[in-house]
Amino acid sequence: MSKRIRIRAVLAAAALVAGLAQTAAADTTLTYRSAEGSFTVDMRPGAVRIDDASEQWQLYRRDSEAIFSVRPDERTYTRLDRDVADTIRQRMDTLRAEVETRVQQLPEGQRAAARAALVDQIPGLEPSQQSDVGLDHTGQTETVAGVECEIVQIVRDGQPGETLCLASADALGVDDDTFATIKSMFALMKTMLAGTGLETVGLPYLDLDGMPVRFRDAGTGERRVLSSISHEPLGDGRFSIPDDYIEQTPAQPGR
Repeated sequence: MSKRIRIRAVLAAAALVAGLAQTAAADTTLTYRSAEGSFTVDMRPGAVRIDDASEQWQLYRRDSEAIFSVRPDERTYTRLDRDVADTIRQRMDTLRAEVETRVQQLPEGQRAAARAALVDQIPGLEPSQQSDVGLDHTGQTETVAGVECEIVQIVRDGQPGETLCLASADALGVDDDTFATIKSMFALMKTMLAGTGLETVGLPYLDLDGMPVRFRDAGTGERRVLSSISHEPLGDGRFSIPDDYIEQTPAQPGR
């Protein structure tokens, strides 16, 4: 093989590797349908954006180690990170102590009802009990939006909870870096919720080796089903907050 041919072969191989890397890191959009409307998850290595039927959307930036809640109608956003979570946790501890002090000032026969009423009014006021959450892999598979998935039952304290059809990252065409970004987002959420009384809210995403393409809540009957997958490139603006949006302080517990 001549030197010129060898150079061409090396260049061709390099171009092939670069093309494969670009394909593997493609953006991914998962669109779900539910009774409330569409639910869209845009993702790429380092960033995840979630749009639901409400007036706001959420943005996770791995480099910032933060989740941003964005309100386009008000042109504002709030930042949630570990520091903010620590402040909320301290405020919640103080609030619990204040509430208990006031409850103890009531006649003994009124305390239980008063405490229960306040717990209903203030989410997270009552410290959550450690629940035993497990996964029952049924081994049964189905196809949702052209993607094969396994039916998995969430079991909470021995009782059936949510039912999922779980698809692997490969089946969804999600590359390793993007899936690692999703895992890091849920790890951050778990850390931020610890000690707030809301630890058991949501699914045990860190235990799921994939993503739900169908979801059903046993209690509420809520359903969410994947309707389409896209790997069309997304602009960087999709994963950024406009410069003219104003940052606001997150609401504190009890306010």
